[in-house]
Amino acid sequence: MNRPRQRDQPMPLRADSYLASDEEGATARPFEWRKCPVLGVVLMQSVRYENILPLTSTCNLRCLFCSNAQNPPGVEVFSVPPLPLPLVRRLIPFLNPRRKIIIGEAASRISEGEPLTHPEFWKIVELVRKYYPYTPVQITTNGKLLNRVGVERLSELQPVVVNLSLNSATPSGRRILMGDDSGSVLAAASWMAELGMPYHGSIVACPHLVGWGDIRRSWRFLRDNGARTVRIFLPGFTRYAPRFLRFPPQEMYRRLQEFVEEEAALSATPLILEPAPVGGDAEPFRAEVEGVIPGSPAAAAGIRRGDVIKRVRGKDVRSRVEAYRLLERLRCPVLDIEGRGRVSFRKGRGEAPGVVMNYDIDRDLVKRLAGAIANNRAGNALLLASVWGRPRLESILPELCRSGAQVQIRAVPSVIFGGSIASAGLLTLSDFRRALNRVVEEEGDVFDLVLLPGIAFDRWGRDLLGRPWWELRRCTRGKVDIVT
Repeated sequence: MNRPRQRDQPMPLRADSYLASDEEGATARPFEWRKCPVLGVVLMQSVRYENILPLTSTCNLRCLFCSNAQNPPGVEVFSVPPLPLPLVRRLIPFLNPRRKIIIGEAASRISEGEPLTHPEFWKIVELVRKYYPYTPVQITTNGKLLNRVGVERLSELQPVVVNLSLNSATPSGRRILMGDDSGSVLAAASWMAELGMPYHGSIVACPHLVGWGDIRRSWRFLRDNGARTVRIFLPGFTRYAPRFLRFPPQEMYRRLQEFVEEEAALSATPLILEPAPVGGDAEPFRAEVEGVIPGSPAAAAGIRRGDVIKRVRGKDVRSRVEAYRLLERLRCPVLDIEGRGRVSFRKGRGEAPGVVMNYDIDRDLVKRLAGAIANNRAGNALLLASVWGRPRLESILPELCRSGAQVQIRAVPSVIFGGSIASAGLLTLSDFRRALNRVVEEEGDVFDLVLLPGIAFDRWGRDLLGRPWWELRRCTRGKVDIVT
């Protein structure tokens, strides 16, 4: 909650202490990151706190919807060459074996590319498996470089799950969206299905570019080729995007909801939309099952799409996130399902339950918000939230007011990124300042506590432009803090 202390920060990796060289002792060349000393710390934070092992920012496709070309000036994003093997060796021991290890995704300010473009990819994956023989590894890839031999090698390194970023299964769609007219990705999906390699598919939905028929054919291709789940993503664009990439966000989201509901009702393969829709007004956090993975423990127990979980092991569940985490943690969960009674199943060590649910709200976040209000003895608190986050927070407003405080929630539009951006992670100090000044103009400086979403700031408290959140204290007489 408070400003990070220096001792909480990990020891930085010295960029000049690593040399890029091969195993045979070829001539070494200096690792060129010494010009950016903070990058070593960002790498270490990604590994230690997110359990993500970054490999490279290099990508072998040029997706039209890629965010890298749409960032505002001044955004702190690192684009890195393939990490030298000695550096990767140094990072691997800092991964947490009790959490899933992730390769190919970005949760930090490092722009993640296609991991299979790394010249030492297979050696790195084998090193990870040697170091952590039982820890699940998740690899996100566009599949272009994943041939049959690669699929067989991954199958031998279980437990491994692949997230296949397909986006389109048609030659014309792939050519338009990614500049790719090869069929190698489709072959990779078929090989994974043939060899029983667990994988999940994803599609960034661009019907304004390729048509709804392309999305339907692409999702059904994944369904028919063994994908355990398929995610449909609402594409994002900033105010820097070219005009042909833009669309009405609310209308697009509504139509995607209709598409997903229509297709999911006809399929055994779970199909979900991200960002997840907010639940109904009456029960916004109703723990409804969106789908069940065929062949999973939950499927064997007879759990099906549309079931509503009321209790797990006798404990009332208050959100979908809470229900799912209980199912994930317990080896032998016992569920009370609305209108169906009690169901139980057994799962193996590290095995997923197989239930698919939309994300709603983390109950730990609710506790932290309520605790921040109570601990600060706030009588009049203001929560600044993202456009996507506000409806969920409004649903828990009665819980936040139990200490007797008046609590108001305001949505903060993204002005710096603009476009369709509506998530908290892309809000900047400037956006928060603009929103707070507007509230103060309308209602006066009456709030004794202003809370910000911690996800908008890094571990030093800086936004994506490098500005610290505590600068907002100049805009109000009340206390300003973040909740992570």
